[in-house]
Amino acid sequence: MSLNEKVQQVFQYKVVTKGIVNSLKSSIKLPVYVLEYLISQYSDKGLTNDEIIEKVKAVLNKHYILPEDKNKIKDSIKTDGSIVIIDKLLVDVDLNKDMYIGTLNTAGLKDILVDDEWVRKYKGLLEGGMWGLVRLERNEDSSKYPVMVGKFSPMQISTDEIEEYISCRREFTRDEWLDLLINSIGLNPEKFDFRQKLLMLLRLIPHCETNYNLIELGPRETGKSYTYNELSPFSLLVAGGKASVAVLFYNLGKKEVGLVGIWDVVAFDEVANVRFGDPQGPAMLQTYMESGNFARDKMRIEGKASMVFVGNIDNPLQIWEQGGNLFSTLAEELQTPALIDRFHYYLPGWEMPKMKTDYYSKDLGMISDFFSKILHDLRKKSYSDLLDKHFVLDKSLSSRDTKAIRKTVSGLLKLLHPDLNASAEEVKEYLEFAMEGRMRVKEQLKRRGGLEFFGTTFRYMEKETQMTKNVYLKEMVSGIGSMVSPLDVGEVFTVITKDDRMFPIKIETNYTNGNGNYQITGKPSVEAKETIKNVYNYIKANANNMGVTNKLFEHTYITQIIDENGSGGNQEIGSAFYLSMISNFIDRPIKAKTVVLGSMTVNGNLIKTTNLYEKLSFIIEQGAKTVYIPISNQPDTMTMQPDIWGKISILFYASAEDLSKKVFDLD
Repeated sequence: MSLNEKVQQVFQYKVVTKGIVNSLKSSIKLPVYVLEYLISQYSDKGLTNDEIIEKVKAVLNKHYILPEDKNKIKDSIKTDGSIVIIDKLLVDVDLNKDMYIGTLNTAGLKDILVDDEWVRKYKGLLEGGMWGLVRLERNEDSSKYPVMVGKFSPMQISTDEIEEYISCRREFTRDEWLDLLINSIGLNPEKFDFRQKLLMLLRLIPHCETNYNLIELGPRETGKSYTYNELSPFSLLVAGGKASVAVLFYNLGKKEVGLVGIWDVVAFDEVANVRFGDPQGPAMLQTYMESGNFARDKMRIEGKASMVFVGNIDNPLQIWEQGGNLFSTLAEELQTPALIDRFHYYLPGWEMPKMKTDYYSKDLGMISDFFSKILHDLRKKSYSDLLDKHFVLDKSLSSRDTKAIRKTVSGLLKLLHPDLNASAEEVKEYLEFAMEGRMRVKEQLKRRGGLEFFGTTFRYMEKETQMTKNVYLKEMVSGIGSMVSPLDVGEVFTVITKDDRMFPIKIETNYTNGNGNYQITGKPSVEAKETIKNVYNYIKANANNMGVTNKLFEHTYITQIIDENGSGGNQEIGSAFYLSMISNFIDRPIKAKTVVLGSMTVNGNLIKTTNLYEKLSFIIEQGAKTVYIPISNQPDTMTMQPDIWGKISILFYASAEDLSKKVFDLD
């Protein structure tokens, strides 16, 4: 039995041919779940796909009214007394007048009287509105409200069918179910590998997990915003622009809770343009992303909405390789380490392919409205306990790390194993996937945040075997990092700490014809200038013993401090600068994946490096394999975790001469 046949047999009227949907949605600007509802009305009539399309188009031509045609609606009500249209009806409560007042989203009509009957029957009208067939009639009893709703027939499912859905899951293997989910979001599972399919499911976690904070940055045309705009009536996509506290959180004038109290998901598109007009906005967002509540008007207000940020980023792997900021697309006011630390998952949008015509599904998938209602109901459950049955997270992980990982695992289990029937091996796949997404957030915090973000190991233990395993980013496993690229003559990597932050630095020194002078380009700090001056003077004073007198005094040496994070360098760059000069003297590059720590005085005395453990952890994560450190730091290594020694070769040097001999294998 094919997957399509099994899906039809198990789900019957709850599935629809996605190929028909894709044929219609390109020319009709309606939410997918509305189109699928209409298609489902003809799916069991024995009609061909083309015939179904024609039937749906006929209904839309008759009942779907565009905003520019709203006068036609008024004219029909005036002339015929009524009209039936397809639109989204949103109802507000007017307590002063003791009545319900409706607004039609597409037609742009307001002040529509709505009878209590429809509100009692369909609570969704008050909770963000519902799409349906709306019969508008002339209200002869009021000039203030001349239009009223005579009948409302929803095009959204409002029944509770989650237990039946869970039962249906048992009829499929994991891979069959995964492909059904991919078909259900309108994509062709045959075009994607397993990892890409999991990434696509990550976009669904905010729909089924409360207060889940997700960011996805990547190339254009990869479908980042689709699931938030088209898939679910419980989700709202906010176009880039000013985000007000009143709209998002609480309107003091109206005494109304904002979007976070209404929707399951609030997603910001084109995040580069999202800014708060109110300085309280970023702080309130930060608090909400942490705890799911916020303070306003002497009240503490709760919301369940997940927060999603999607946007474009160019050359992300180049940014990663150069030690840059993968959150740079966000507005500056949203780039604080405290706010970034609230993200549960950084979805690497650069791994998602650009959508092509044959990437869209032509097979059966669950009707979006049915599926989105299931996701909505799954928000009431937590599946993270299954993680505890098999695995223990490392104690070095912060509470935010642990929370993020558990919520991601819970979300993946809800999507792939709503019946909780998952093997330990499957849970391990989801655990590593969850840890990776949170680790991507943590790595960025290490690059631009304080030392508080170091000392964390993304590791877990299997309860059955007592074996531990470290998790790394795909970017790291692939050898992509800021310290893995081959080095040219005069190039040296180092790492410094400044103002309680970690900064990767690359020293590049070259020369031209001259008379023994040196220059520093870029924007070096006063400390960096002084350090280079001292080391250069040490070399100058010892040039004869080093055998470099002619090379030194026949050239002018130009040094650039490459520092993506703008630290300007400090006194800790001394040993790296010294080696960059030696590299030029002997015309030999340093081996790739090598880092030099420490500094020296004008007399050549070594200065030990600070925050050694944090630096070593950072260097390992950037892909380096060898590090040279001053002998005076040797006592600091005695208390380091054993796993550090297995990941990087640590070599000590006792003097400047000893350093150059060991690095370049000189006699």
